[in-house]
Amino acid sequence: MVFAAAMTASSGSGAGPVQFTLLAQGAQSGIEDERNVVILDEAALRSLWTSHGAGANPVPPPPQVDFSSEMVIAAFAGTRNSRGYRLTIAGIEEMDRRLQVDLLLERPGAGCMTAQVLTQPHVWAKLRRSALPVEFRMSTVDIPCAAGG
Repeated sequence: MVFAAAMTASSGSGAGPVQFTLLAQGAQSGIEDERNVVILDEAALRSLWTSHGAGANPVPPPPQVDFSSEMVIAAFAGTRNSRGYRLTIAGIEEMDRRLQVDLLLERPGAGCMTAQVLTQPHVWAKLRRSALPVEFRMSTVDIPCAAGG
């Protein structure tokens, strides 16, 4: 499980790009199924974070979120059978009275040699709180093998 330093991407308010802060991203999670979650309160965050951290010893504390003005989104790509997968947020945009979260799943291209271990790509971010419905869209892209790999 990798916890990224806060990173901000996109900016704006109203219709258009929505600013978000990356909270965590990595390839190991206690959540093994594919799912996308919108978290609106501390109890829900703690519950999902505990499930996510299952197997880590100790489980890191959940990120700090002010739920009066912020919310969290978390996306899990499900269990994959090798290394080389990465889940990222390509962008979040307010459009047509909804928030659209564009996810990008990078996977090893054909013929790539990767360690055959189970991984669970995931990404967490916080953004300004919104009452709009959230729609997640996933795109997958094959990453070519490194030279000689």
